[in-house]
Amino acid sequence: MKFSFARGALALMATLTLASCGGGKATFPINVSVSGVSYDGLILTTNGQELPIHYTGDPKTPATINAVFPNGIEYGEIYTVVPKTVTTTGSDGKAVTTVSYPQHQTCSPATGYPIGLPITGTAGQLAKIQINYACSINAYPLVAKVTGLRATGLSLANGSGVAPVSVSPVLGTDNQPTGADITNLTLFSVTFATTYGVTVLSQPTGQTCTVSGGANGTGAGTMDQAAETAGGVSNFVISCVNNPT
Repeated sequence: MKFSFARGALALMATLTLASCGGGKATFPINVSVSGVSYDGLILTTNGQELPIHYTGDPKTPATINAVFPNGIEYGEIYTVVPKTVTTTGSDGKAVTTVSYPQHQTCSPATGYPIGLPITGTAGQLAKIQINYACSINAYPLVAKVTGLRATGLSLANGSGVAPVSVSPVLGTDNQPTGADITNLTLFSVTFATTYGVTVLSQPTGQTCTVSGGANGTGAGTMDQAAETAGGVSNFVISCVNNPT
């Protein structure tokens, strides 16, 4: 490890010495690696330069894309590599900032060893400028209203691979269930282009609950473009009634 570090330092000193002999400063390319890219649209920027990260492959097969900014920067220059932002004025007169992420994704600086490198620095601090980003598919909530729930034991599930969500009834001042509606209950988070299907996994004691809503009206659908634009799916209704005695 010490030998490797020393070798890198010597290489940097040699580069700077050669540049000095030539009467100019050393130039450092800004290397970028972006993992998890499933869609096109990411644009990174630094020091007045832009670097589009293009991807036209299958969204189900995320790629790692390596690229280099068009121009290097000189020794001593400060750099910060971030996604490009554009600020416009909305119809309400307020400023709207748009980040140039890939469609349906969000990208952040990579974390963890050994790829968690700083996205800002000064050229010459290290022998090589390497910036790493990681992208993930955006997820959106499934939101429901629960009506008529008067007992415990209600559990909801989304497909077979998601842990159930238990729902408790609203209690009054006497600590007894009131049957009042539960609104804006976030059930699950679903990534873009993924199907969902909310079902009753277990019924509350003495009651039967049914699911409506979603794209097909019975709790199922796909987190598609329309759902993404709306920020999720919020038309679920879990209706509970007392069982006949």
